[in-house]
Amino acid sequence: MNEDNSITATASGRDGHLSSRPFPQHRTDSTDLRMMELEIENSRLQRLVAELLLKNQQLRKAEE
Repeated sequence: MNEDNSITATASGRDGHLSSRPFPQHRTDSTDLRMMELEIENSRLQRLVAELLLKNQQLRKAEE
């Protein structure tokens, strides 16, 4: 455990680089759970958008 009693997580910033940042100790388990759920949903949606963009590109190519 960290000496300052904070939890350190690795997160990707806007520039895509990984960084360590401490999470405040006062966060509740339900908040952490909700954040994890949202991160999973965000990843799922990003994959879906990528698949749709690829499908759109394939359809446009087939039209040519």
